[in-house]
Amino acid sequence: MTDMKKIIAVDDNPENLLIIKNTLKNIYEVYPTTCASKMFELLEHIQPDLILLDVGMPVMNGYEAAKKLKSDDRFREIPIIFLTLMSDAKSEIEGLSLGAIDYIHSPFVAPLFLQRIKTHLSLMEHQKILLDRNREIEELLELKTKEVALREAAELEAQNASRAKSEFLSHMSHEIRSPLNAVIGMITIAMHADDIHRTKYFLERAENASKHVLGVINDILDMSKIEANKLELSYREFDFEKMLIGIINMTGVRAEGKHQNFTVNLNTNVPPFIITDELRLSQIITNLLTNAIKFTPENGKVTLSVQAIEDLDGKLTLRIEVADTGIGISEEQQERLFTSYNQAYNSITNKFGGTGLGLTISKQIVDLMQGRIWIESELNKGSKFIFTIKAEKGTGKTKTKLSSQINKDTIRILAVEDCEETKTYFAHVMEAFDLPCDTALNGAGAIDLIKNCTDKPYNIFFVDWQLPDTDGIELTKKIKEMTGDKSSVIMFTMTDWSNIEEEAISAGVRQFIPKPVFPSILINAINSCFETESKEDSVKPGGLGETSFNFKEHTILIAEDVEFNREILIKYLEKTGISIDFAGNGSAVVSMFKENHDKYSLILMDIHMPGMDGYEATRAIRALKLERAKDIPIIAMTASVFREDIEKCLSAGMNDHIGKPIFPKDIYEKLQKYLC
Repeated sequence: MTDMKKIIAVDDNPENLLIIKNTLKNIYEVYPTTCASKMFELLEHIQPDLILLDVGMPVMNGYEAAKKLKSDDRFREIPIIFLTLMSDAKSEIEGLSLGAIDYIHSPFVAPLFLQRIKTHLSLMEHQKILLDRNREIEELLELKTKEVALREAAELEAQNASRAKSEFLSHMSHEIRSPLNAVIGMITIAMHADDIHRTKYFLERAENASKHVLGVINDILDMSKIEANKLELSYREFDFEKMLIGIINMTGVRAEGKHQNFTVNLNTNVPPFIITDELRLSQIITNLLTNAIKFTPENGKVTLSVQAIEDLDGKLTLRIEVADTGIGISEEQQERLFTSYNQAYNSITNKFGGTGLGLTISKQIVDLMQGRIWIESELNKGSKFIFTIKAEKGTGKTKTKLSSQINKDTIRILAVEDCEETKTYFAHVMEAFDLPCDTALNGAGAIDLIKNCTDKPYNIFFVDWQLPDTDGIELTKKIKEMTGDKSSVIMFTMTDWSNIEEEAISAGVRQFIPKPVFPSILINAINSCFETESKEDSVKPGGLGETSFNFKEHTILIAEDVEFNREILIKYLEKTGISIDFAGNGSAVVSMFKENHDKYSLILMDIHMPGMDGYEATRAIRALKLERAKDIPIIAMTASVFREDIEKCLSAGMNDHIGKPIFPKDIYEKLQKYLC
């Protein structure tokens, strides 16, 4: 190891650092860090041969860090390679002029990335070759300077709107390439992982990144709808808490990676079921949370709060707030925040990324929901994005209830949590369920409460894994020593608990629950302490999960010409027990139905197929003189998701529509609707 060259890699995205470290391991000594300030701390102890420096970082970006490096005589000669998601000549010229020797663009291709690093380090050992390289850079700078001058002259002649949309497209490229880099990198690592748990971990990260790509595409499509005045709402009743849990599952990964304190305060006056557009409401909250996490530094705080501020005979006004301790927004920037194609803080988004459409789209949706959205913020003092919407109280009843097998008089709860907001919220939830609960901010406070509790001892403990004076495992050991085997310890944490699970169970932890905490999760945890089985739906939003549906008596016909898509559908449906026949084009699906019309309960119809497409095939089936031809459910599967596309499917004789990419829950919902 001592003969290895040393490389410092600086990137605020932990996933990128993981890719770099796995690519360079066993060849170089890699020192990964997530911000420029930590890089300078490392430089006090090691003298690297090369620095890989991300351009778009919070607080101090790559260019600012490079300037500071080159101004210090101790570090001036250390070569720098910039890492970037953008391929903009003007940006590259700026970086090269600061003394960088090269740029490496993402997504990273591991062999190419490694070879480029090897090449540069080899070149640096030969002074003559290095000088030749410097001359080439100077010539390139001169050429690119001329190109930039010509392009800037042309841009001055363009209209402001066209220029704004060009900048928007640049941001689109960045936003799409960034998660694609994570998808490619994580899948590459997963393919070479040596155990199933690591493989699953990397694939989950790839799934989250791919959903971000889908979100960017949806933003672009939604903006087109807004400009064409075609953005409409679709109202239905849904489980509000379940929707929030799905959002937290998607957005919480990044907060976990940045070690942020992520809390949710769901007021008990919010009904368990509400009626509005679930997809659009989820879209607003997801956008605001994603921004808050993105613009908040490591160890900062992000809070989602929801309450009903008005309830008039079932007509609700919900107030939803996303607060953070991030960089804040000036008054001047706030005035342009919700304007199409005009990001209020371009210099900031160059560091952090963003499509620039999320807030514009959110405002349009809030307006349609008869509410309003606004911001309260000061520069460098965090932000609060607040919006209200009108909704209706649903008729569904919450599944969250204390088991009838439990006697409340036998329960006494102690929650140990160092975050004041989470501790207060925890106590509020317990009070809503009429459960006696005390709280402590640290391990010492918890021990004192246990010692002084003589009349009715605590028998259920909720313990945070990370406390200021101890960790949850050590506290669990002390709790079990003081209370014995009759007590139950439940540990909650934002991080992946697989690394501590064995040690925690040995210490006496009964089960684990994720943060942020929700009422249903807390009550189900208490129920499980008394061996009460939870009846919660086990299908997770966007995941395969387990399904309680049983369709063994049904056979469906799927028209899909792409083999990869067939494999996905088979995997989604294998646990439902349903039988599947596939057709590769429209003509085949018509023939198969005609010959076995009594066999099939439902048809899933791809639209774009070779030869006869899905529209023609549907019309041909409906025209058959067979008893089932008129009423067999036919559901479209297509990436065309505008309202006019859906109406075209219905006009052709189809019963329903599923948009691509398809998620398991979409399939399950349609099967339940038409087969149950």
